[in-house]
Parts: sequence; structure tokens; C-alpha cells
Amino acid sequence: MQNSSNDDHDEKPPQAHIDLAMLFMTDLHVGSERLYKIKRKGTSLNLRYEVDGEIFHRSYLSALSWRAILLFALSEGKSVTVHEMDQPGRYRRLFPQTLLRRLQWHARPEANFPPVARLYDPNSDAVLLLTRSRLCGHAVDALHNLTDGGPVFQPLWISDIMALRPMLGIELVRDETFSASMPISAYLEAAAMTGRIVEEPELSEFSLAGNVSRLAVPPSSKAVASVFDRAYRENPPMAKLRGRTIYDDYSFRAEERSS
Repeated sequence: MQNSSNDDHDEKPPQAHIDLAMLFMTDLHVGSERLYKIKRKGTSLNLRYEVDGEIFHRSYLSALSWRAILLFALSEGKSVTVHEMDQPGRYRRLFPQTLLRRLQWHARPEANFPPVARLYDPNSDAVLLLTRSRLCGHAVDALHNLTDGGPVFQPLWISDIMALRPMLGIELVRDETFSASMPISAYLEAAAMTGRIVEEPELSEFSLAGNVSRLAVPPSSKAVASVFDRAYRENPPMAKLRGRTIYDDYSFRAEERSS
């Protein structure tokens, strides 16, 4: 991220800065702990990717490693294209180009579209509903139930989603029969009411009033948050992003949940 002058203090931060800020202010928790702290020993995430035309093959032992690569490359204006994650062909099975294009089309201000895709683990009750992409397709917004504290609505790195299989044994697959007609706000309202992700056929049974409560979001670790703090100090417009949440990019009004 390049430094900004005082004259730029009132300018709106670029969408990439907004996306990075939200991604670095929250972490993916599985159960009660952060993903990168509970990975199985000896496991890694295999990646084949391209940075400004140069191909790399890497196996990262930590989910944080790929974030650092992306952060430095994108902040320097480089183009990053992912070709493989995890097992050969699995990245494109979960995230085919047609899906990535639909997620990108939904990445517009003040939207409230239906979820675009559903990922689930056939061997558990893990479910992720994807609504839009962020950061040039390297991250997505998801309503999921991977934590112990109930459903969460947050931006997630696609690399973290892909790392769930090799690092924790959560074998997500894409539900190719999924087709949603109700907006994500309906799913969020039902999740706040029930403490679980409600499938669309059941949504019609609820008396939804359009009052979307904000679901609790696990915070990032101090180490991850410090990366954003550094950017905040070096770029005055980033100060506006403190306290920004995923709900600010959607058209519905989300209220804090009462205790």
C-alpha cells in the first residue's frame, strides 16, 4: 500500500484496502480456535500460482504464509493468479471460473443478493454459503457454521477454505444442486433467530421481518491485527476502516445483537 498525503485524508479508500482491512481484522475459527493454530502436524497447503507471469509451486505449512505472499504482491500492484490449491483439480472443482465470475458480479456496493454457492462436508454438519468475492477473487464473503459460537458471517481467504481439508480433514465439496432465491439477509435473520444456518426450504416457515442482527465475528490474533495496524499508521485513509464490518457492504441495516 502506498503512502497517502494529508490531502487524501478525506478520500474513500480503494476497495482493495477495504477488503484487506476486513480480512485482517477477523480470522477463521474452527471450533474455538484459529485455523492456523490447530492444523494437524505435518500437513501443508500445496499451491501452484503465478505472479506477473512467473509460475511458483509451493507447500505452505501455515495458512498465514499465503496471506503474506498475497499481501506483498497485491500491495506492489502485481497480478496474482492461482492455478491449483491442495490436490490437483480440487481448486477448480470448488471454485470453477463460472462461480468466480458470479461471485465477482455480486461484489458491488449495497447489494443483498441470494447466496451464490453452498459448500458442505458430507461427513459433518459444516456448511458455507458464499455471497460475493473480494480482493480480485482471492477471498469471499461466507455465512458458515465452523465455529463453536454459532453461525458467522465474515470475509474468508479462499486459501483458508481450501486448507481445511489437508490441515483439519474437513472435506468440503460444492453442492451442485444449490439454487437460492431468497436474499442473504433472510439467511442472516434466520441464523440470528435459531443459532444455526437454515436451509432455504425451511426459511418460508419463519416470520422474517427484515430485521438483520449482526452475528458475532471472531477477532483476529494480535499478530495478524498488527499487520493492519501498520498499514493504518502509514496510510491516513485507512483510519476510516477501523470498526468497518462486512455488513457495511450490504444494503440491509444490521443491528447489534442484544445480550
